[in-house]
Amino acid sequence: MNEGADKHGMSQDNKNPRTTREQGLTFAELELDFTDREEHADAANPMAGANPQAQSRIVMPDRVEREIDWRENFRYVSREEQFVQQAKELEGETVETAEFVPFQTYWPTYAEMQPPQLKWYLHWRGEVRAGRYPDTDLSYLFVYMYELIHGVGWREPSQGLDLLFRVWREYRERYPKLEVYAREWLYDFALVFGLDLPGMEPLLKFPRNLSTELRELEWYRRFTAEPLGLTWDMLTPLLDYEVEKSRFYTGQGRKDLQQYAPKVVSLVDGYLGKTQGNRLIDRFKPREKKVKRYLFRSAVYDFELYGRSVPVTVLPVSEHLPLRDYVTQLVRLTENKLRDLTGFKGKLRGIVVEPDVEQLVDRFLRKEFEQRKAEEVKARTPKVKINTARLRKLQKESDEVRDLLLAEELGGVGGNAWGEPKTAVTPITETKPGRRRDSDKRKQSGPQQTELDFERGWLVFAEAPEEFPDMGMGALAIPPTASSESESKSVGESQSESPVARQETVLWTEREAVAGSESTAAFFADRIQGGDELPSGWREMSARFSGAHLEMLSALLNGEGTSGLNRIAELAGSMPELLLDEINEIAMEEIGDLLVDGAEIPEEYQSELAGLLGRAAE
Repeated sequence: MNEGADKHGMSQDNKNPRTTREQGLTFAELELDFTDREEHADAANPMAGANPQAQSRIVMPDRVEREIDWRENFRYVSREEQFVQQAKELEGETVETAEFVPFQTYWPTYAEMQPPQLKWYLHWRGEVRAGRYPDTDLSYLFVYMYELIHGVGWREPSQGLDLLFRVWREYRERYPKLEVYAREWLYDFALVFGLDLPGMEPLLKFPRNLSTELRELEWYRRFTAEPLGLTWDMLTPLLDYEVEKSRFYTGQGRKDLQQYAPKVVSLVDGYLGKTQGNRLIDRFKPREKKVKRYLFRSAVYDFELYGRSVPVTVLPVSEHLPLRDYVTQLVRLTENKLRDLTGFKGKLRGIVVEPDVEQLVDRFLRKEFEQRKAEEVKARTPKVKINTARLRKLQKESDEVRDLLLAEELGGVGGNAWGEPKTAVTPITETKPGRRRDSDKRKQSGPQQTELDFERGWLVFAEAPEEFPDMGMGALAIPPTASSESESKSVGESQSESPVARQETVLWTEREAVAGSESTAAFFADRIQGGDELPSGWREMSARFSGAHLEMLSALLNGEGTSGLNRIAELAGSMPELLLDEINEIAMEEIGDLLVDGAEIPEEYQSELAGLLGRAAE
């Protein structure tokens, strides 16, 4: 090998390259000279035959100009770009009928669909575009929303925002997971095109994955609402102390704090707005700041369309320390007032609020507790349901018995109401002369009408005697109670009398009781209308009381027992519990307090009630 040859056996003389440039590439043509190697081989091997044509050469191909777009033909196409291309190709495709095929995948795209799934999707999308929203899987919904995000299916941005909002509104109840994604994408869509967000319902609580921008926007929307509308879940992130770990909250005050703390904040906000002209958000308004927001997170989104992120101006309500401190003080004050009202021992210290605000909160909570107590009393009132069919049946049976008795009395002889032979009745002449004369007087005025009540007994209809001119027709003949000596004596005497005489005795004894009750109600009505001096609210309350109510109050004030209350309620056709609940309901509406506690009159109302009734309390 000569000195001009390199270690690979190539001649230095033949190393002059021939280059050609084709689309940025350099090629070289090399010729290998094996003359020296062949001479050396012949000398070493004399038996080798000579072959003058045995030479190795590299042949250069003909020059061909290639038109290649390296940027387009050899670039990487992302999944998002493939989705956009397919979406534009399928934008006008529709399918008239198709069967539903389930489709559930983490990143739904056309590439993930099987032909039956794509067929159903095109059919379902046509229904949605026509304003019909049949049931489908959540993954189909995401694909449709991805199309709207990339401008497929609409011509104007406002139209695209409206379509995006509609599909969320129609399917939000069927798919709660759609809530956070749809709110985020609607906000981004409106942000990109400079549109106003459609009217969305306020959140009751913040979802776990909700972005900071939407949280601050929701807080600002709540603080500027009229009235202020914070919920407990939105209020707790604004507090500087862990209220849900306090002894009162973990013990008995959880329900009360969750119910009344947001109401107190709203009450104080409205009070400050009326008295000072500045609401909480105006009094403690934070400064705006700009943040960078990434667009359409968690969506199949081609960022080359609108960009990766945009600057956003937010109002950091939750980060403003003065606002947080004042709201914290209001919640701590509410907890102290609730501890006092519920009898919980111990109070929080270091609460600093205006005196008028503290008085406002105290009055509000006391009034709320009084109303709640009244509602609890009302809820315990038993509900009476009357069976009208049963009443009609009883009325019909009573009319039949009455007609039979009248026919029997006018006919003189015959069977009784049940068709049995009429038994002998002791003549009226066997009764005492005084009663016989009274009976004769009543018979002269006309026949008596007797009616059987299956729950109370006999009803005797007759004209009222002279000593009871106000009674009229239809007095109830209920067996009398032995509440007085005269009544017991008259009942005892009636046992030896005839059935007709005993019936008359019962009738007029009860007429005296009913007449006494009516005269008592008239007496109290005259005293109320007569202008007696009464405290504020008592005149209206007294005017609403019935005679039975006043009789019950008089019995309670005089210490009568259960038998007396039952007697009054029986005459009124009610029960003692119902009458007492009615009294308390009227008292709560007029004087704001209960007039009967258990079965007693509170001491602070005994003197006023005694003056109202015209009797001395025992």
